Amino acid sequence: MNIKIPVSWLRDYLKTDLAAKTIANYLTASGPSVERMEKKGEDFIFDIEVTTNRPDAFSVLGIAREAHAILSSNGQKSELTAPKGMDLQLDPDTTSKVTLDAQITDSKLCPRFTAIVLEVKIQESPALIKNRLIACDIRPINNIVDITNYIMLETGQPMHAFDFDKIEGAKMVLRQSRQYEKITTLDSQKRILPKGAIVIQDSKKLVDLCGIMGGENSQISKRTKRAIFFVQAYDPFIIRRTTQALAFRTDAATRFEKGVDLENILPTLSRSVYLAKKIAGAKIISELIDIYPKKQESKTTTLRFSKLNKYLGIEINPTKTIQILTSLGFKTHLEISQIKAVAPSWRTNDIDTDVDLIEEIARIYGYHNLPSTLPVGQVPNRQDSDLKKVIALKNALKYLGQTEVITYSIISKEMLGTTGVSEKKAVELTNPLTEEWQFMRPTLISSLTEVVAKNSHLKSAISIFEIAKTYLKQKSGLPVQDLFLTIVQSNGDFYKIKGITENVFEALGQKATYSKIKDEDKLFQANQSATVKIGDTQVGKLGLLNSAITDHFELQNQISAVELNLSRIYNLSTLSKSFHAISKFSPVIEDISAIFSIYTPLGDITLEIKKISTLVKNIEVIDIFEDPKLGDLKKSVTLRLTYQKQNSTPTQQEVNGERTKIIKSLETNLRAKVRK
Repeated sequence: MNIKIPVSWLRDYLKTDLAAKTIANYLTASGPSVERMEKKGEDFIFDIEVTTNRPDAFSVLGIAREAHAILSSNGQKSELTAPKGMDLQLDPDTTSKVTLDAQITDSKLCPRFTAIVLEVKIQESPALIKNRLIACDIRPINNIVDITNYIMLETGQPMHAFDFDKIEGAKMVLRQSRQYEKITTLDSQKRILPKGAIVIQDSKKLVDLCGIMGGENSQISKRTKRAIFFVQAYDPFIIRRTTQALAFRTDAATRFEKGVDLENILPTLSRSVYLAKKIAGAKIISELIDIYPKKQESKTTTLRFSKLNKYLGIEINPTKTIQILTSLGFKTHLEISQIKAVAPSWRTNDIDTDVDLIEEIARIYGYHNLPSTLPVGQVPNRQDSDLKKVIALKNALKYLGQTEVITYSIISKEMLGTTGVSEKKAVELTNPLTEEWQFMRPTLISSLTEVVAKNSHLKSAISIFEIAKTYLKQKSGLPVQDLFLTIVQSNGDFYKIKGITENVFEALGQKATYSKIKDEDKLFQANQSATVKIGDTQVGKLGLLNSAITDHFELQNQISAVELNLSRIYNLSTLSKSFHAISKFSPVIEDISAIFSIYTPLGDITLEIKKISTLVKNIEVIDIFEDPKLGDLKKSVTLRLTYQKQNSTPTQQEVNGERTKIIKSLETNLRAKVRK
């Protein structure tokens, strides 16, 4: 998560004479990284990246704490001060008090709930507050609303303000939502809630979508006279689940779903009341409500110095260790060979083991101060990653004249209908952003065919490929996510796509066999397609796409495609490569034509020839012709045979002998009629 912090605001709590650039360099070296520093007027703005495990640093005060620890540990003069009003006494300013009835149905939903009612005057905020909000990309609205946003940026604790007079019955009940309940939030959007979201209702209506955004019906307006300041914590899991279900995330939700410091809630409320007294003439007109049934527990972690020194490769003085941890807010106790540390309240959810303490010590001490040594011992053997294989395959496809494309993994319900996979077997997104992105694709063929359709105006033939994962639902657990290679060609031709496939397997170091698809296939034409196997393992299909998919994309020409399961292929052993010298002697080349049944695969024909003749080194399909004159369900196939020997040129007598054996085998085993 990235946050923006004006340096002038940071200096309110970090007292140091160092230049902004120097502070940024120290932070980047040992803490949250300052990715950019921008000058605005007389001020500098830090754009800081904070890792998700450090929600305590999602604020000005959090960054000030980090900077102070880093600077002081590096011998730089630095002092950390707290915002004014954090310990303000929240006693009523009047005897004419109002009562707010607050109820929580389950303490697990809200571990701590604080609220107080103020009498306020709505007006513009002072320039200082408005300018700081604008620098952090937040639009100023009025002094009360601005205080809530200012406090969130300053302390990292989100808060909300309600118009007390819009809360029916002065009653607030925090509960979980029922399925399909509705609330209109502050952005004027009507939201249909999932079951289990955390909400607040008064005696008649919902007034707050807790942890995400308040309700429009209870918002602060220029007519507001009495406001409820409301600071609390929620179950992070429920907040995260609700934002995902609604596809709606706010700055407050981002903080709540990471977890907030329960001990910081009351000081934050005090600080907000302090500001309201300063800029809104506020008076406290109710008793403080603080529902905190289960206190946040502190945890003691023990770290042995021997382990610390072993991990860091350097011996750090125990006094330095204590100084680092103390500067980070830890309470420490030094023993003979170890140190015991209690994490501050804002790090309770982050520090679990002694390794976490080692990490804190190392980063503040400075990774650049640790020795750089190469690991010793034998380097373990490891197999090449699939990524390396994929890159090699992409290079091979490039040299085969194929063009790589990258398409979306998410498809529409309409496109899913072209894949031949039912909705029950497809992986559907729980919260699709649009109807166009509703399902994870079970095949790449539809996506690539769409690309061909969108580029059908091109005069040249299109031959594209993509290597990506597909997704198929399982009965339990995660979906099957196999890696596939798919090639799609316009002006489709079965033999061209088969030829490309053979070249692919040569690049993969595999030998594939092809056989007719037995059952009806929803993607490929019945008599112009084949399954692809390596041994007994089916690894793909190829052929001409059927009319259902081409008609969907309004394509006039035939489209050919091959889809290969690389996950399966990479798990199979590859062929061992060996060197064979090219013969120095000229080959004898001749053509042979024969009539076969249209159901006889070319693979069976070529396999039969190779089985009969060791003299035939290459077989090339020259022509395939179908005509009723040939006979019912017949086709004519012309093959070009290359006869070659390693030690001499084949004689005519040898060629004649081989041809005779080939003709006899084709006629006997494949019932062919050789054309003379």
